[in-house]
Amino acid sequence: MYKAVVVDDEKWIVEGIKSGVHWNSFGFEVIADAENGQEALELVKALRPDVVLTDIKMPVLGGLELIKKGKEASPDTLFVVLSAHAEFAYAQKALNYGTFGYCLKPFEIEEIDSMLARLAEVLNTRKRESFPAHIPDLYEAICSGDMDQVKRVLQQTGTSIDNARQILPIVVQSSKAAGLQQPSQHLSFQMSPRRFGYLVHEHAAEALLEDLSRAHQGSMYSIGAGFLLSDLAELNASLEAASLASYGSFTTGQPGMFNPPPQTNPYIEETLKMISDALGRKDRVQFMSCMKTAKTHFSEGKFSMKDAYLIFTAIIYHFFRTGAQGSGRMFEGYEELSYHFGHAGAMIDYLVEHTLSDLDNPSYAIRSDISHKTIREILRYIHDHFTDDLSIQGLSEKFFLSPNYLCHLFKKEVGENFIEYVSNQRIQYACKLLAETNDPIKQIGDKCGFNDYFYFTRIFKRITNMTPTQYRERQNL
Repeated sequence: MYKAVVVDDEKWIVEGIKSGVHWNSFGFEVIADAENGQEALELVKALRPDVVLTDIKMPVLGGLELIKKGKEASPDTLFVVLSAHAEFAYAQKALNYGTFGYCLKPFEIEEIDSMLARLAEVLNTRKRESFPAHIPDLYEAICSGDMDQVKRVLQQTGTSIDNARQILPIVVQSSKAAGLQQPSQHLSFQMSPRRFGYLVHEHAAEALLEDLSRAHQGSMYSIGAGFLLSDLAELNASLEAASLASYGSFTTGQPGMFNPPPQTNPYIEETLKMISDALGRKDRVQFMSCMKTAKTHFSEGKFSMKDAYLIFTAIIYHFFRTGAQGSGRMFEGYEELSYHFGHAGAMIDYLVEHTLSDLDNPSYAIRSDISHKTIREILRYIHDHFTDDLSIQGLSEKFFLSPNYLCHLFKKEVGENFIEYVSNQRIQYACKLLAETNDPIKQIGDKCGFNDYFYFTRIFKRITNMTPTQYRERQNL
């Protein structure tokens, strides 16, 4: 808000102007008033207002003398003369002192509103031309922990921080270089070729966020906001939170504004545990299930860039540690990972493709005597998704075959019908889990795609001639 002072020796005129004029609509607030020129001059020296509206004839110190001395004390302050028709010659003389304009008494509110609109336009242009928005060395000072230098920059640019003027750090990541069209008092600094940071006072934050969104429309952009701070000691933490949030388009696959993720995430802890277990046991099915769940969590905003980096490095490190054939390259930090893959879905697809060869199990191999290309593709799909809710109707739509023809072709090529084949795959996997884990039998049934415990045990016994409990006990002998 721009600061204004109203000066007139008639108190009722001052109160009328303060209450009747639409100050806020034009970005102004009246911060003080005075009844004579001398009092007003002291206010100008102390407050450095953007605008002073002053009467001409006043006791102690007249309006013309106030304007002359006021311009010397505060060169950037704009003065508007409040003049009666009988004093018009004085008003014209005031223009020679560098007065912005004048309003004639008796006032019309619309006249003063029009004057404020012109004042706001001049002040906005001045701010846009003179405000040092981009500070190249600011980010270096923040990273090095030189808070004295950061404080000096904030003070020099009028962005001081305290309890009454809290600052919000914002980080923008975009492939599109976009300038801001509207004047907005903020500081900006480049963090990398595609990342920019902003520091803005709380009252101007919403306008800046809207301006940034408009500027980056049409690109895959992320705007991350940190938390408001009144102490520079909190700057690094808030900027880091904003930076993490700015990877929202990578994790969700959508552009927009994003808030910082929570400090702890129970989803990632469970996912990492399941991934480690699957890799350790070379469990292709569990690994595929983990990757599917992770992809969903990313798209729903439950996983952050930090979680993406944890998943990626955990899997790649496993290959480095075990010397497996699937080992790939590491990425140094979030930005390199983001730049390489573009979004988390592509990263997950890469990890799946990169890992499955190490998890292939001969027992799940497709028989060499099946030559029909489409049936081989269907079998590969079943091997990767038999724990899902599979159906002939769904497969027929996916592989562009009629349900009746698919049933006939499947039986002819595989030697058993679709339901029998899927059941055998599920029970085969159940046997692996019973032998290698201590999971409860009901949980194993759920993992294998059986939602009904009793149906699971019945199918298990029909195929293996024993119950799941008997099978587990035999494995432990």
